Amino acid sequence: MRWRDRVAVLFFPEGMMLTVAALLLFCIHLGIFARDLYNFYITYHYDCMSFNYTPILMFSQVMSVCWAAMGSVYAEMTDDKYFQCSALTILILNGIMFFNRLSLEFLTIEHREESH
Repeated sequence: MRWRDRVAVLFFPEGMMLTVAALLLFCIHLGIFARDLYNFYITYHYDCMSFNYTPILMFSQVMSVCWAAMGSVYAEMTDDKYFQCSALTILILNGIMFFNRLSLEFLTIEHREESH
């Protein structure tokens, strides 16, 4: 491996890049989810919600869960308890975010069918 390839993983142990990528995607999904909840429950501006990007968001969340799961598997092969705990926590948070997003999509489908 060349030195330029190692620059990306300079500060992270092996397998931690997947966990960090899953954490970054989780933060992005959390922001989008919070904005959709705000538009759904508080402002009632349903046209401002992210309906047009649902397939992209769901694919991105599945990828985030997969990366978090792979990072968690890498973490289980180490003896670092902090790394194992953080990787498992990020996996659980991504899974919860996926199911919350899915339930919000079904809620909005139900609401849009009732109101139209």
